[in-house]
Amino acid sequence: MTSQHRSHAASPRGAGAFVGLSLGAAMGARRLAGRGVVLTALLALALALAGGLIERRVTTAGAVDRSLAATFRLVVPLFCFALAARACDRSSLRDAAWPVARYGAARRDVALGIGVALVLVSAVSGALLALVAVASAQSPSAPPFARDAFTSGWIGALVGAAYAGWFSFGATFFERGRGRVVPLVLDFLFGSGAGLFAALLPRAHGRGLLGGEGPLGLSQPHGSIALLLMATLLPVAAALRCRE
Repeated sequence: MTSQHRSHAASPRGAGAFVGLSLGAAMGARRLAGRGVVLTALLALALALAGGLIERRVTTAGAVDRSLAATFRLVVPLFCFALAARACDRSSLRDAAWPVARYGAARRDVALGIGVALVLVSAVSGALLALVAVASAQSPSAPPFARDAFTSGWIGALVGAAYAGWFSFGATFFERGRGRVVPLVLDFLFGSGAGLFAALLPRAHGRGLLGGEGPLGLSQPHGSIALLLMATLLPVAAALRCRE
């Protein structure tokens, strides 16, 4: 087969992959724009706001740091978990891709599209929750809001995206994707550590980026790379597990 013929033969497959990815992302985004997600988002924002106000009332010294720590420890992972369940239509990622895949798109491509939508929405959500935590705990003696908001915002986005990567991968295991509970439980149990196992989880790296001790003594740039890898590689691994 000539190179020209090979290029013509490959192009439909490439186009099909892009179409499947786009349709999966659109379906995932549509699920994540539902009323239930909006109500859950309002609850998550209210919790982040209340946590910041409480920390500021206790004492303004270190209130922003404590508010961020509480938000990253509880609100961000739980909300991203809720997003993952909705993106997968409370089923496994493989089954969640079927409404589009049954019309001919590769299930793997549709699943990757759902994962991409989940990662993007979780990243935005993590950034917004971090901003609310900073704004509600801010005091006149604290550093300028713009600086704290920018720093906590991009950290929240990375952490949220990393959780989405883990939950999308977990959703490929067990009946109805109940495997997504596993990374959540492991993160709660071991994410506060600083060892090798903690280095595999988003919470430990989020703590390091917020100024605490990172896992394995990793620097903040290395922690950022670790979170980015979780956010990009895990949805790809999840999609590969959904191939026909």
